[in-house]
Amino acid sequence: MTTKPGESFNAELILLDVQAELKSVEGTNSITQEKEYNLVVKFLASDALTCEIIKRCEYQIKEFKMYSEVIPELNKFQADRANDEYSLNLPAYVYGKCTDKEYVLVMENIKVLGYETIPKKEGIDFHHAKLAVNHVARLHAVSYAYDKSFNFLDKYPCYKFNNVISAFFKPVVWASLANAITFLKSKKGFEDMVHKLETGKTTLPVKFAALWDDQSRHKFLCLTHGDFWNSNLMFKHKEAHQDGERAIESLKLIDWQISQWNNPVFDLHNLLNTSTSFEMRRDHAEEILRTYHTIFTEATTKLGTPIPNWNYEQFKAEFERTTLVGFLMGMCYIQGTLSKAGETINHSDVSCSNCSCCHPCRLAINKMKAAMAKVIVSFALKPSSGYFIRAALNKVLRPIAHELVEGNNEVLNGRLLDLLMEADEKGVLDVLTL
Repeated sequence: MTTKPGESFNAELILLDVQAELKSVEGTNSITQEKEYNLVVKFLASDALTCEIIKRCEYQIKEFKMYSEVIPELNKFQADRANDEYSLNLPAYVYGKCTDKEYVLVMENIKVLGYETIPKKEGIDFHHAKLAVNHVARLHAVSYAYDKSFNFLDKYPCYKFNNVISAFFKPVVWASLANAITFLKSKKGFEDMVHKLETGKTTLPVKFAALWDDQSRHKFLCLTHGDFWNSNLMFKHKEAHQDGERAIESLKLIDWQISQWNNPVFDLHNLLNTSTSFEMRRDHAEEILRTYHTIFTEATTKLGTPIPNWNYEQFKAEFERTTLVGFLMGMCYIQGTLSKAGETINHSDVSCSNCSCCHPCRLAINKMKAAMAKVIVSFALKPSSGYFIRAALNKVLRPIAHELVEGNNEVLNGRLLDLLMEADEKGVLDVLTL
């Protein structure tokens, strides 16, 4: 069976249950055993434009390498040096193929094993967030330590920072910011905040690039997940107690297409600003950050690569230096994932080109779409195309602005307003006007 539209924006997923007979011979006896395999099969997105963007950013190569080579290599490294104390948990890799013309990734279906995501409208609470940062701290620490011995990017060059990713993200930020301004203008009492956002629109791409793209300004770099938010965390819970609460048993991280060698604090910004409530951040953000720092520093030390001059105050200063990036991530993710308008994205094509009798027609149309996608993406990456790309995205995302103004989606409006007010209180929006 295929997954529902919208469950994966960058891929097509098929859930596959396989019944198999395993035969073995013991002496003169033949033993037959029935076994069921529950699999997830992942292909590139069928949409030509999305597929071209994925290839330009090398998303498919990164995820394929992550399952087939990188995580097994990092797990072997940490097991040898730290007795498997910092294992990295992903769904089991079964099969994969990644070439210019063909891509497929087969993994175990961990939903069958009881793993589930927390509904994105709920967001994750303190206990789930604490476990999540435990796991991402392991990823950062193990990859950092591995790099000191084996030079990670020499072995896996596809994870080198690629500013093509931020080039696509910048116009999304601009359009999401325009939506936020429209939203605030529809409410009374936010004139000062609107002024700050409108003033910052012109300087925002420069400030974002200075924080995101200039890797020479970061304290150190390691392998980051890149898309570390609620829907990419799959938790397994124990049986519910009499009070209805379920303790967390384990966690697996999924969707590694945007993984890259980058500043590790960006993963933390992503999680906190996209997947938690204001109340959770207010009450527990400090403990979550301390948990991350403790695990990261303990792991790098046990792995033989302690980081000098990286106490909690220095780590916190780096986190606060990049707060603007976290705010922008949250603003974009909240609008794109909590709006009903975003859920209407339809990956299916009901045209005649899907009919089996029109196979030659379908091939011709697909070739034209692929050629056009290359032209569009090449155009989008030119600095001179910024105005046109922003205008196009503004039109695409305008229904989200209408939804915000209507005010019927309480979760969307509440989470976005909380994020904007929190950023203003911290002085993040003042940075836009400097």
